[in-house]
Amino acid sequence: MDKLKLLMGRPILANKENNIVVKQPRISEVVDLGEETYNKLLLPYVITTESIFGGLDNEEELMQQYHIFELFFIELSDGKSLLDGVFGENAVDTLVSSLGYFLQTDNIKVLKHRKKLIVDENYLIDNAEFDNLRIVIQTVVGRKDLDIEKPPKNMTPRQKDIWEKLQKGRRRKAEKDAVYLQDMINYTAFGGQSYIPLDHIDKMTYYQFQNAYKSVMGKDAFNMGMSYKLSQKFEVKDDIKHWSDSLKIGK
Repeated sequence: MDKLKLLMGRPILANKENNIVVKQPRISEVVDLGEETYNKLLLPYVITTESIFGGLDNEEELMQQYHIFELFFIELSDGKSLLDGVFGENAVDTLVSSLGYFLQTDNIKVLKHRKKLIVDENYLIDNAEFDNLRIVIQTVVGRKDLDIEKPPKNMTPRQKDIWEKLQKGRRRKAEKDAVYLQDMINYTAFGGQSYIPLDHIDKMTYYQFQNAYKSVMGKDAFNMGMSYKLSQKFEVKDDIKHWSDSLKIGK
């Protein structure tokens, strides 16, 4: 991954042989699409077999048996895809639309029985190539695999009931504390030492914007930590890392 090209908003090479590049979406595009629609475009690259099968009695067996890419093509007895419920619509159609957006093409053929896709006549997406695309797209949009908390095994009915109630409470808290794109934009524009105009943010790639947001929040956390450390009224035992540490991108 060329992090210099990533920072400067260039398309990121995903497959050299076929010259397949992944576009970096700009904030203006995300705003026009809507955050919910944008997140649906990202979903194919962050779901995992663990997030699909987690909690089932035979989850380990199923996770070893299936690759996440294959699950898009597996049909149930009613003719629907196994993953249709995850997306709220046809999973393969969602995947094709998403790939069309990130690879900037409408030439995608579905090889349903072979469980593969062909892009622009030559680029074959199979399990291994999908893994590669997942890494590139996750990096471009600053996302990771979905983190799913699995229920403990061998719970009694009472323990399971308590666990499910705790999960509901955690979900309510997460929804209440959620930070949306408009919040991040507002923090980035007004939260730093100098104002960043909204039209400048609008032109940033999503990666550039996340970097700007992280910079503003990182500097603020550093300044707050230093103010506590220098105050006689408060005791800060831990060392405070310089704000440049949180801004470092690295190779």
